[in-house]
Amino acid sequence: MNTRPLHASPTPPLGVLVCALAVAAALTLTAAAATPRASHTPLSSEVKMHFNRPTIFINGSPESPVIYALTDVPGGRWSWEELPQHNIRQFCAQGIRLFQVDLFFDHCWMPDGTIDISSAVRQIAGVLSACPDAGVFFRFHVTAPKWWMRNHPEEWARYADVEPREESNEGMPRIIEDDNGPTQRVSMASALWKSEATEKLRAFLNALAATPEGNALAGVQVANGIYGEWHNWGFFRNEPDVSPPMEQAFRTWLRARYGTDAELRKAWQDPGATLAGATVPGMADRITTAGIFRDPRSEQRTIDYYTCAHELVADNILHFGRTVKDTWPRPLITGTFYGYFFSVFGRQAAGGHLELHRILRSPDIDYLSGPQAYEPEALKLGEAYRSRSLIATIRLNGKLWLDEMDAEPTIPNSQAGNYDQILANGIAAVRRNVLFSATKGMGLWYYDFGVAGVDLDGFQYNARGSRGTWDHSVILEEIRKMKRLVDDRLSIPYRSDADVLFVYDTRSFYHTASLRGSDPVSNVLIDYATLAAFKSGVVFDPVHMEDLPRVDLAQYKVVVFGNVYLLTDEQRRDITGRVAGDGRTLVWFYAPGYSNGRSLSATAISALTGIRVSPMASKLPPEIDLNIPSDSASSPVTGTQVVAPLFSVRDPDAEIRGRFRETGEGAIAFKTFRNHRAWYVAIPNTGTEPLRHILRSAGAHVYARKGEIVYAGGGLLVVHMKEGGKHEITLRSGKQLTFTLPPGAHTLVLDPDTGALLLPIGMTESNPG
Repeated sequence: MNTRPLHASPTPPLGVLVCALAVAAALTLTAAAATPRASHTPLSSEVKMHFNRPTIFINGSPESPVIYALTDVPGGRWSWEELPQHNIRQFCAQGIRLFQVDLFFDHCWMPDGTIDISSAVRQIAGVLSACPDAGVFFRFHVTAPKWWMRNHPEEWARYADVEPREESNEGMPRIIEDDNGPTQRVSMASALWKSEATEKLRAFLNALAATPEGNALAGVQVANGIYGEWHNWGFFRNEPDVSPPMEQAFRTWLRARYGTDAELRKAWQDPGATLAGATVPGMADRITTAGIFRDPRSEQRTIDYYTCAHELVADNILHFGRTVKDTWPRPLITGTFYGYFFSVFGRQAAGGHLELHRILRSPDIDYLSGPQAYEPEALKLGEAYRSRSLIATIRLNGKLWLDEMDAEPTIPNSQAGNYDQILANGIAAVRRNVLFSATKGMGLWYYDFGVAGVDLDGFQYNARGSRGTWDHSVILEEIRKMKRLVDDRLSIPYRSDADVLFVYDTRSFYHTASLRGSDPVSNVLIDYATLAAFKSGVVFDPVHMEDLPRVDLAQYKVVVFGNVYLLTDEQRRDITGRVAGDGRTLVWFYAPGYSNGRSLSATAISALTGIRVSPMASKLPPEIDLNIPSDSASSPVTGTQVVAPLFSVRDPDAEIRGRFRETGEGAIAFKTFRNHRAWYVAIPNTGTEPLRHILRSAGAHVYARKGEIVYAGGGLLVVHMKEGGKHEITLRSGKQLTFTLPPGAHTLVLDPDTGALLLPIGMTESNPG
């Protein structure tokens, strides 16, 4: 178990900075937080690859990426207060040495222009008073403070479909309480905000670096946008920014891209377009003309707008990350919320994270992060907890991914009649949630809404007021054991045990419908196809299309292509010449390669897949009757909306395994080639079939067959199930294990090679192997 002091550096420290007398005199500390003002060894931190996994290094020593984080909610946000102190101390006792706290410009950028670092110093001091050898991360919100926003209405974001609304100030709301509505917020494109925020961030960092507490700073996560997660303001229900700052940014972007009016007119097919007079597309211009897709020949202006908006957000992240690194006197980890792909509610173009590689290629950001997936079927017992990122791509690019794990375990109160069962379910949940990240070679932080009395998941288990989300001795003991498991594997080369690869794309969303409810395919293809894989008992890795050429395909028996609608000629050649080989099975959904960025072509789908498809007309939501050997074969694949364009299989050499109910035309087909096999599925399903049948018949290793959720990698095999009873698990070696478990949910943690239990669990093994 790694419980060494973080401040014990194996290399000579870079020096201790002396606190300026003027700054020290300005600080006001509570008595509880005053003790840590003694000098500490300054922390230097970085993320680098270590045994094939991105790893945090503190003063040259590797540290497991496991963090405890307070919430930003009033009542639980200040580290020096009673309940946060208690929970920081509890996690410190379990071997956690990295802690995160929130800080906003509202706390330190005063209306008179001065910087007050007292809240920042107290936050660090509060952590150190409970865990003296801690390393502290700030989630620093560079969002304009509310007073600045009110003083600069000309810099506000303006929504394409509604006027900005004033937020409520009743009670003591979170600073980000109304972020998700079309509220008054400063535009991401505001040059004035960016300039002044940069200046104030530098001043803040310089002042903090001159304090003893600054020595304990291990990282800064730059935050802005909805909930600090770099979503465009209002993206969940509203359409983003048509403000004057955004229009100016759009014109600047177009000038850099096209250079002359003549080139702009050619791209937009608009003889009247000018770089100086270009405007942001309004609501009418955001409606697609080719069904789900944007035709580049007539909609390049809208494609350009969304591209500009996403590049602008990514560039802001990199700008503030670089500001932190350039200003801090020692090496310092920088992070951000970014890289969400799953569970983005179908709003990727409006406010998702589409410029992933712009972040991944930059040295200015060391880790990406995000809350775990919330839907579909992601948090309840028996469901597949998972990250929202293309996590294999994050690791391929040498960056660390940290899940914000805020899912509550069930913790019984002392009067519960089924106390033991509720607690056992809580253990099953926390094991599943925490160890998913470990099997992917990544990390997480425990984000504690409970200290502020927030019952995020509605469990209502606690009738005693606020408490930490994990504040129960049995749950904390589980956290200690899991930290030890992760620590023990930190020096073992990481290996993914997946033999299924899912390939997805972010830039395709520039070319598809962006308004709410206008794309009935992509969200199902992203969120439900991977859910079907989880329910199939296989293990898979999700990767970005751009990184496919870098993937060593030797371990993958099946490659599933998701929303790869937009492909370059080079990408097509790599797929047909390399991926489609070695006896692999390729699975194609809907419209792969339909666009090359210049035009749309059904012929291109056929050329890529080797299965001939043609457009078909339909006035009804599609239904597909399956013809596959499966328990679910009688249930049709059913869409909820009319899909256009829609394609049917017209290939005499392909076996038809599903037909459109409306026309009888082929909708699902299988075809054997000289060096590979391929499936084409016209529309994805929210159920497990036909993907479960495809994966199993293609030879993917099936660990379990009763709907258990399986994660495997990094020397861990984790199997989660909603109910006890008899469960059979087949290891990759072919060795079979049978477990007979008591009622309730369980998460088994096994050695993937031997099947030995790595964490104890109350059960009877009828065949321990």
